[in-house]
Amino acid sequence: MHLTPAHLLLVAASSLLEVLVCALALRRRLHATLPLFTAYLAVLVARELILWWFYLGLGYTSRAAFYYYWVTQGILVVARAAVVVEIAWRALHGYRGVWALGWRLLCLVGLILLFHAAINAGGNASFLVGFIVTAERDLELAVAGILVAVLAFGRYYRIRLDPVQKMVALGLGFYSAVQVLNNALPREWQTLYFDWWTAIRLTTFLATLLIWLWALRKPLPVAAPAPALLPQGVYDELSPQVNYRLRVLSERLLEILKS
Repeated sequence: MHLTPAHLLLVAASSLLEVLVCALALRRRLHATLPLFTAYLAVLVARELILWWFYLGLGYTSRAAFYYYWVTQGILVVARAAVVVEIAWRALHGYRGVWALGWRLLCLVGLILLFHAAINAGGNASFLVGFIVTAERDLELAVAGILVAVLAFGRYYRIRLDPVQKMVALGLGFYSAVQVLNNALPREWQTLYFDWWTAIRLTTFLATLLIWLWALRKPLPVAAPAPALLPQGVYDELSPQVNYRLRVLSERLLEILKS
């Protein structure tokens, strides 16, 4: 299997966009609100630049390029998972009971993914490749599900995320959703139509970078303060019923988790 000229063009375009998105993120001081996402962009750029050096200097099929690619791919998988946790925290941390349940569920999902990846990699010729491929595929499904749940929960309870955070979540969710469908193809088809499978993956990531680039085209809005949970009487008199339900839900969850 090899990269075609079309694939190389997509990879080169993605690398250039990665640099641009990372530069814009630093210029907009995105690290003040999404430090893990900003770090993910920086790691992504550094990894791609060094990977090009391996490919051009040692060759695409060299052993050093192989190990560098898979080790750094594992690092990126962990980084993307951390970004998802960061977005969930941004949306839910103002409601202690909801977040207390949320971070426990996220930890449980992470342990399940690691356990499944380790089991699946056991029968592989290369444990490293098998583990990372399985972990990445499982992560795509988890990311799509978690972000949809967080955004739907936030919409129902009117929890506000700023536009950039929403676009970051949209980009991650879009990429993961397409990859879930792409990976759902039988393995025989993935091997037979490897060029198409790879092209879809690269094009989807290119589209994700464009989403993030669009989100960062303007200076970031002033960060809104964390939502305050007001006294019962104020909620009864002034606040919408939906916010009152969220307050009650948060308090009940907190009581259950403390018991």
